[in-house]
Amino acid sequence: MKKNHKVATITPNHNKLHSKIAGKLKPAVNIIKPLYIFLLVAAVVISAYHTVFANRIIPGVVIGNTNVGGLSFKEALTRLKESEEKLNKDITYNFENKTFKINKEDIKFEYKWEVTLSRAYEIGRSGDIYTDSKDKLAGFFKYLSIKPFYDYDDILLSAKLLGIGAEIAKEGSDAKMIIKDGKLTVLPAVTGSSAVKGSLYKDTVELFDQIEDKQLFIQTKTDDPDILEEDLKTIFDRANKIVFAPFKVTYGKREWKFTPEQILNLLTVNKEKTGFDLALNKDNFESYLETLGSEVKESPKAQVTKVNEDKVEEFKIIKNGKELEVKKFTEDFKNALFDGKSTVEAAVNEVSVPEDKSRYGIKKLLGEGVSKFTGSGQPRIHNLALAAERTNGVLVPPGNIYSFNKSVGEINGMTGYDTAYIISNGRTVLGEGGGVCHTSTTMFRAILNAGLPIVSRFPHAYRVYYYELDSPVGFDASIFQPSLDLQFKNDTPAYILVQTEFDPKNYTLKFKLFGTDDGRKVEITKPVVTNVVAPPEPLYQEDPTLPEGSIKQIDFAAWGASVTFTRTVTREDKELYKDTFSSRYQPWRAIYLKGTKK
Repeated sequence: MKKNHKVATITPNHNKLHSKIAGKLKPAVNIIKPLYIFLLVAAVVISAYHTVFANRIIPGVVIGNTNVGGLSFKEALTRLKESEEKLNKDITYNFENKTFKINKEDIKFEYKWEVTLSRAYEIGRSGDIYTDSKDKLAGFFKYLSIKPFYDYDDILLSAKLLGIGAEIAKEGSDAKMIIKDGKLTVLPAVTGSSAVKGSLYKDTVELFDQIEDKQLFIQTKTDDPDILEEDLKTIFDRANKIVFAPFKVTYGKREWKFTPEQILNLLTVNKEKTGFDLALNKDNFESYLETLGSEVKESPKAQVTKVNEDKVEEFKIIKNGKELEVKKFTEDFKNALFDGKSTVEAAVNEVSVPEDKSRYGIKKLLGEGVSKFTGSGQPRIHNLALAAERTNGVLVPPGNIYSFNKSVGEINGMTGYDTAYIISNGRTVLGEGGGVCHTSTTMFRAILNAGLPIVSRFPHAYRVYYYELDSPVGFDASIFQPSLDLQFKNDTPAYILVQTEFDPKNYTLKFKLFGTDDGRKVEITKPVVTNVVAPPEPLYQEDPTLPEGSIKQIDFAAWGASVTFTRTVTREDKELYKDTFSSRYQPWRAIYLKGTKK
C-alpha cells in the first residue's frame, strides 16, 4: 500500500539575513579601512625615509654643536670642517685680570672627522630593530648628540695646565716664628688659593667635545692656614726662652754649640686638645740625627797580622765600632731642650762584630799605594801620620762607599792636628791639618791599584813636589772638608780592610787594601802631560814685621800642566769599567816676604 508523504519546504529570507550580516561587518570595515590606509601610508613613509636617507645621516644627529642630520657623508664633512675653521687656534683661560692661552698645535690637537662621521652614520643602523626605530623616531623630535673623535698629546696638555695652575696659585702659610735683627718675631699667616683640582682639564675636554670657541674661567679654592698669629702668641714667651738659651751637644771632648737659628729650625708648633705647644720638628731633627750620627760613628777596626806572598794568614778584630743610640739621645735631647738644660750628652752604643773572622773575607792583598814625604816639616809629618792612623783598620762592608773624610773625622786643632801649609783660596797658607792631603793621595793610589770604582776624587790646584818624589805627575787626591772628599765603592763580594803603614825613618807611607780576590786585573797607562806652562816670576812683598834685608819664602813655584791617564779594570777578559783621570794644574809663582823693619 502506497503512502503519500508530504514534504515541507523551507524558504530562507535572504534580505533579512543580509541585513543581519551587514550589521555585524560594518564596524569591522570601519576599523580595517583606516588601519589599512595607515599601514599603507606608514609603508610608503618608511620606504620613502629609507630611500631618502639611505646614504645620509638620519635626522636629529648633532656632533658637538653642529647639526649633521640629513646630510651625506661629504656634506657633513664639509660642515664640520667649516665649524672647525671658525674656531680660534688658541684655548683661552681667564683668571681675575690674567689671561692664559694654549695653542692647539702645541698640544698636537686634531679632530678626527672621518671617524666621527662613521660613528654618526651608525646611529639608526645598529641592527637592533627596537633601538634603531626609537632613534629614527626620536630624531624628528629631539637632538641625538654624539661627541667628536679627536687626538691630542695628553702629557703636553697636562704640563701646560699645571703651568697655568702654578702661575695663578697663591701660596699660603701658617703663622710662624722667625729671628729678625736678633729677636724672635711672629710672621702672620697667609691665606692661599689654587685651581680646583681637575677643573682646568675637565673644562678643556668639554670644549673639545662641544666644538666651541669660548673662553674658560678658572675655578679656584682657598687654602686656609692652620696656625694663626694669635695662636703663636700663647707660646711665644716659652719659645723665646728656648731659642736664646745656651745649648750644646757633647761627646767625649767634642762639643757642638747651637745658634738660636739652629734651635728654632728644630722646633715646630703642634695643635693639642688644650691649645698649641712646641715640639721637635720631625724632619729637621731626623736630618740632624743623621749628621750627628756620622760624626760620632766609629767603624769596627781590624788588622792583618800575618801575610805570606800577599795571602792573609792571620787577621783579627782590634776594636768594636760605635754608633749613636738614636732613641735614647732623642729623649735626652728633647728633655734637655724643653726643660731649660744647657747640655746634652750624645748617647752612643758599642757595635759588636761577629767573632767568626771568615765572614769578613779578608784573604788577600788587593792593592797598595805608596808615597814619600821626604823634606816635610814636623807639623806636616804629624798630620799625615795622624790621618793615616785614624783610617787604619777601617772595614768597608760589601756594597758600601768608603769616605776618607768620615774615616779621619774632623780636621782641626781640637782633634789633634797641627798647623802646616795648605792650599786655600789660590794661596799656600798655614792652616790646621796641612799634610792630610798626602794621606788621601796615598789612599788614591791604593784604590787605583786595587781596581775599585772611585766615586769621588779631586786633584790639587797645582803640582806639589812631594807627590812626585816616587810617582808620575797626576796621581794625587786633594781633600777639603766638607766639600772635597775621596771615596770608593766596595763592589767586591766581601769586606775590604784599609790598613796603613807609617815609616818615619824612610819617610814612607803605605796604604794596603785587603779583601777577597774576585779575579779582576788592572791596567794603568802612563800619564800624558800637555799644556806645560812655566811658573810666573817670583813676587816679593814688603813686610814691616821682618827685619830689614831678611827674606822669607811663603809660597813655592810650580809648573802648570794638563795631565790625563786611563785605568782599565777587567775580569776574565771582560771589561768591568774604564775611567780617565784628568788634572789641570795651574802655574804657581814663588812668593817672598822682604823685611823692611829697621
